[in-house]
Amino acid sequence: LAGMAPAVMAGETVRASVPWIPALGLDASLFLDPLGLMFAGMILGIGLLVIIYARFYLAAADPMGRFFTYLLLFQGAMLGIVLSDNVLLLLIFWELTSLSSFLLIGFWRHSAEARQGARMALFVTGGGGLALIGGLLILGNIAGSYDLTVILQQKEAIQASPLYLPALLLILGGCFTKSAQFPFHFWLPHAMAAPTPVSAYLHSATMVKAGVFMLARLWPVLAGTEAWFLIVATTGLVTMVFAAWVALFKDDLKGLLAYSTISHLGFLTMLFGLGTPMAALVGVFHIINHATFKAALFLNAGIVDHEAGTRDLKRLGGLFGLMPIAGTLALIAGLSMAGVPPLNGFISKEMMLEEAAHTVWLGQPWVFPVLATLGATLSVAYSLRYIVHVYFGPRRDDYPKAPHDPGVGLWGPPAVLTALVVAIGLA
Repeated sequence: LAGMAPAVMAGETVRASVPWIPALGLDASLFLDPLGLMFAGMILGIGLLVIIYARFYLAAADPMGRFFTYLLLFQGAMLGIVLSDNVLLLLIFWELTSLSSFLLIGFWRHSAEARQGARMALFVTGGGGLALIGGLLILGNIAGSYDLTVILQQKEAIQASPLYLPALLLILGGCFTKSAQFPFHFWLPHAMAAPTPVSAYLHSATMVKAGVFMLARLWPVLAGTEAWFLIVATTGLVTMVFAAWVALFKDDLKGLLAYSTISHLGFLTMLFGLGTPMAALVGVFHIINHATFKAALFLNAGIVDHEAGTRDLKRLGGLFGLMPIAGTLALIAGLSMAGVPPLNGFISKEMMLEEAAHTVWLGQPWVFPVLATLGATLSVAYSLRYIVHVYFGPRRDDYPKAPHDPGVGLWGPPAVLTALVVAIGLA
């Protein structure tokens, strides 16, 4: 991937193709453009950090071989989604991510909670995947080709077609279920029964971003219509505010981070829904920012759970003196999530508020700016709640375990992500 990056950044599209079903003229074709390069880089980069972290996180009794098999199956399927040119191939990879995430969420099969979370995720995202199959087949039918590169050239034909609206609704069904948009958001908090490395990987960089990736990938041909704006931007805005409000009242660290993730996915969906090139650019930028600070925070929650023996906010506090390294990393990543300068989360949040300020919704100029500001304000509140309740305040004498900083195997991966949070912000 790194070897092809310079050519792609210079504007070239790298392609590879193998005859698949020649009788139907179908090729298994892949292509690498800047959007695919960015996502593939995140999937592989954060994936590597998560694999290192998982090696030190899992207990000796956990079957490591099975864990890494599932994780790499998932990683390969995600890579397939972002690099596929043929939509049928993309759909196979799309359903593979649902199946492999089912195996990952239910990894601790002795836990009833993990089994239920896995079934729920499979049911919701698998069902949405069936809708996506229908939508993409309609698009291919209108464009006269199942190659994405051809479909993406056919904006006028697709938007003029009487099948545009059914295709749009089916595709959005697939995107919204995968990216946990309201009212399909409920599966994501249940997926927190998975081991923390899985939560960090599935819920920051990859699985839940697959839906946002599809919105970004198909943005050139689907965006710009009234239907797109009303459905996508409104759903994103509602999800952003609702989930941020719920996150504020969660006492489980991973529960708080799960709802904050749903809120940020709403933030991204709203930006792509606005339909303007600048809003889409901000959306792509925030995908990178969110992946860095949210993966760092999930890994940090795993460290707290591992070293203090609990993820319950009510049983934590005063850990900064006992765990200065973990505390410093959480502080930087948390402030980025809150949007504090000069960190990367601040820049994309400011750009989002600028876009929302100029958005008129059903003739009303105030709805979007007010709700977007409310969502942004709530993100400051839940970020501070995480930092303050875990690391500051009086030290306690009743932690389940004696907390101390872990070895470099656990704090190293979030430290790399936290360094990126600062570097991107300063750059």
